[in-house]
Amino acid sequence: MKKILVPTDFSIQAEYALHVAANLAKKYGSEIYLLHMIEMPLDLIDALHENSELPEAIFFMKLAHQKFEKVLSQGYLEGITVHETVQNNKAFEGIIDSAHQHNADLIVMGSHGTNSFQDLFVGSNTEKVVRTSDIPVLVIKNDHNSFDINHLVFPCDGSEEYKKTYGEAIKFARDV
Repeated sequence: MKKILVPTDFSIQAEYALHVAANLAKKYGSEIYLLHMIEMPLDLIDALHENSELPEAIFFMKLAHQKFEKVLSQGYLEGITVHETVQNNKAFEGIIDSAHQHNADLIVMGSHGTNSFQDLFVGSNTEKVVRTSDIPVLVIKNDHNSFDINHLVFPCDGSEEYKKTYGEAIKFARDV
């Protein structure tokens, strides 16, 4: 396991996920790719791609980079190579795209849990990533002072879709 992608919205749950990823990175000598997604309206996204001076776009980008500086100053990240990225995309799509772009071996995500009526029907970003990613996803909801993977669960209904990912699950289990 050489590359770990950690999406962040700068929440406490994302911090928990980063802390777990840092523990894993130290154990396995991995690099961390820290990703923040900004879901801006299309006109703002277009403005960013055209290097516009649109104040709203610049504000959100600067704010994200300021928050990255605070996160990257955490002592538990010392000695770990961390790459930070801000992208404009729907969160779950951007997370999966970024994982492929960086050839991530693992995605570590914080989760707030289902907290709205809409999430019950549409699903959270974490749920969408877990459901659609072909890269293993570790979901963290709470703080863990020390974290190690001792047991893995591979839920499977025996369908062809699951048979395809079984080999990846076995490979991941061997790596950890």
